[in-house]
Amino acid sequence: MTMRTPPRIRPESLVESIHRLNRSYLHTVRDWLRAEPALAQALFGLDETLTAWLASADSEAIERLARMPGAVFQPRLPAESLRLLAACTAAPAQPLPQLHLLLRQLSVLGLDDRPEAA
Repeated sequence: MTMRTPPRIRPESLVESIHRLNRSYLHTVRDWLRAEPALAQALFGLDETLTAWLASADSEAIERLARMPGAVFQPRLPAESLRLLAACTAAPAQPLPQLHLLLRQLSVLGLDDRPEAA
């Protein structure tokens, strides 16, 4: 078994990648906040300060925030992350396990509006 050496990442390309991720994340969150505020807050785990700012931020303000050093968001997993990661690792014939986990997480967040979920 041979070990592959990971590609070398130039610091400037890493910084640009982080800026692109920030920009994409911030625009996506802003768009969702404008369309579905409660859902966006729950799914993205936003605090009240960022929620209020992003909901009214223009593209130039988002660009300034996106270009800050480092990521402006923090990835997070639900409490049952081991089961979620296991479901993502396996390649099921049908996407039912992932759909079930998503519906369960929405239910935990109080965002499942199916009649039988109440």
